[in-house]
Amino acid sequence: MSKQVNGYLASDGTFFEDEPECQRYEYQKELSELCDTHSINFENFLAILNSWHRPIEGYYNADDNCKAHQVGKQTLDLDTSDRDTEGDEPLLPTEEHIPNSPIRDRDTPGFLEQSLRKY
Repeated sequence: MSKQVNGYLASDGTFFEDEPECQRYEYQKELSELCDTHSINFENFLAILNSWHRPIEGYYNADDNCKAHQVGKQTLDLDTSDRDTEGDEPLLPTEEHIPNSPIRDRDTPGFLEQSLRKY
């Protein structure tokens, strides 16, 4: 039997009764895909984002009230290719490089410690 419903459908067909929950789901999917693209653990990223949400929100809100905005001005062009900078040979993992390893070399900076800007 068919039934009339009111709600919101996400791009993958997931149904939500409320628009904000649907929007959050869509953005969460987008963030998850970005994390996958950049080899960032999504759960760790969300944990950091949740613990830093007040200063991040304050920064964005303060920037909205400034004459010269900084938020959104600088975009990072992160290269996600597996190509060597000198040639077109793909970079192959070595024994020392294990993707998503829970333990990393203590001298290797984590993703939040690395400078992502190109000079």
